[in-house]
Amino acid sequence: MSLKTRIEAELGVPTRLRIGNPGSLDVIVNGRKIYSKQKSGHLPAPDEVVDLVRTELAGA
Repeated sequence: MSLKTRIEAELGVPTRLRIGNPGSLDVIVNGRKIYSKQKSGHLPAPDEVVDLVRTELAGA
């Protein structure tokens, strides 16, 4: 299951993924960056991304 499909299935929110520079990954929810691979230094597991999005949506 793709990350996009997983976020939509588990959280029920429309999701758009864009390809950027090689090696980069930013997760943005409601215009707010909640994860940066460049800053963290690692590629997150899909569970980590879903949890980050869930937490951000709960606080919105």
